[in-house]
Amino acid sequence: MKTRLLAALAVVALAAGALSLVGCQSTTAPKAETMEVWGYVASADKAQLEVAENQNGVNDITVKRVLAPTDAWIVVHADMDGAPGVRVGLAPIKRGESLDVKVPLENLTTPKVIVAIHADKGTPGEFDFDMMNKEMSADRPFFVGGKELAAVVTVREFGIKTDASRASIVASDQIEATATITVGHVTAPEDSWIAVHLDNDGKPGQRVGLKHVASGETTNAVVKLDPLPLTPTLIVALHADRGDPGLFNFDMDDTIHSIDQPFFIGGKELAVTVRVK
Repeated sequence: MKTRLLAALAVVALAAGALSLVGCQSTTAPKAETMEVWGYVASADKAQLEVAENQNGVNDITVKRVLAPTDAWIVVHADMDGAPGVRVGLAPIKRGESLDVKVPLENLTTPKVIVAIHADKGTPGEFDFDMMNKEMSADRPFFVGGKELAAVVTVREFGIKTDASRASIVASDQIEATATITVGHVTAPEDSWIAVHLDNDGKPGQRVGLKHVASGETTNAVVKLDPLPLTPTLIVALHADRGDPGLFNFDMDDTIHSIDQPFFIGGKELAVTVRVK
């Protein structure tokens, strides 16, 4: 993947209070939502951020250039579907321009991270910011033009790349299905898992069904569903079986360290939606 630098004014709106799990789709930028400015307002010539958007495999993320109107913090969060999750990196910077700042990453569980710039206006040397009480925290982020100054960076590859000739899923709508759904046709490049999820606003929510399939073609695979209230549509994905035989080695809270990752075709996860209501 070609590395390019994000624009020096990489200003992105973050839904900072929202936490959601990474699912079938990965965002390439934080969510651009209308939001109230709750941080420190800065002008575009005083607050800037420049960072390479692809730093795959690194343990220390490098921020190429930061311009801060006060002493500040570079804050790195897990990217939880375009919103900042748990903090995985932190580094102090001085007022003015800082170049090639390295921020160590800790407890990384997502393929992408969100890099933001927070003012250091609380206790010197302490990051005074509480995600649960962000509006009252001293070290709030900078906002430029009504949007938080931040950028998304890929730090781990996620998913198993394949092509449409080797992997596919076909499943029709099954109105009033409750106990099972039938996946009409699956082509798997290796032994795999059919994983069925609740639909969480177009992304996979809780897993409610799982079935192992062998390499090659499988027709009319019946997947038993957990006895839970179902969403009107379900999301059906195909994951490789590369971990313990007979055990689905995939953790939605730690996708990058899970062995049984989903297949991707052309940069998108192989998944289909099935209406059941």
